[in-house]
Amino acid sequence: MKTVRRDALERADHIYTDGSSLYYHHGIYVGKAMVINPKNGEQKEIDDAVIHFFGPTKNSSKTQCQRCFHLPQNAGISITCLDCFLEGHSLYVYKYDVSYWKLRFKRSGTCSTWSSKPADEVIQTAFALHEKNSFGNYHFLFHNCEDFATYCKTGQAMSNQAAGVLFGFSLPGVIGYNVLKEMYFRNC
Repeated sequence: MKTVRRDALERADHIYTDGSSLYYHHGIYVGKAMVINPKNGEQKEIDDAVIHFFGPTKNSSKTQCQRCFHLPQNAGISITCLDCFLEGHSLYVYKYDVSYWKLRFKRSGTCSTWSSKPADEVIQTAFALHEKNSFGNYHFLFHNCEDFATYCKTGQAMSNQAAGVLFGFSLPGVIGYNVLKEMYFRNC
């Protein structure tokens, strides 16, 4: 995996970071965006915004970011600055239109064989999901940040890293993961 410089990012890039040795955190880089301080309603524009989806954090000792107003203990879809997204870790761009053959040799959670929608549509989807808070509840395996980012990019929610962990990163693994995910959502 090759790290990416911040100045190489393009709007609508599906980005991820290696904040843990077990999994990656994913989001959509949107560039300029308005952020609102949940404490007092103050608004301002930031120029390195990321829209991402995350579950509740156990680390509530972190303070509110002064650039983007992010509160680490808030779960759901959020717009944050790139620094809050990265939390000091490396930056990568998720690849689309990767051949199935190449996919077999990549680490799960880094690429997809699917094609991406046009950038404007990706951005529109990410902002709409944020504004309506309409992506549902977070689940580490079946409804996570990679699901959110791939949904914005392709219209299909898929977590290759969860599929790879549960079943192996292969066609049978992806099928097995999708069957299990469908069963989970039927029983919710």
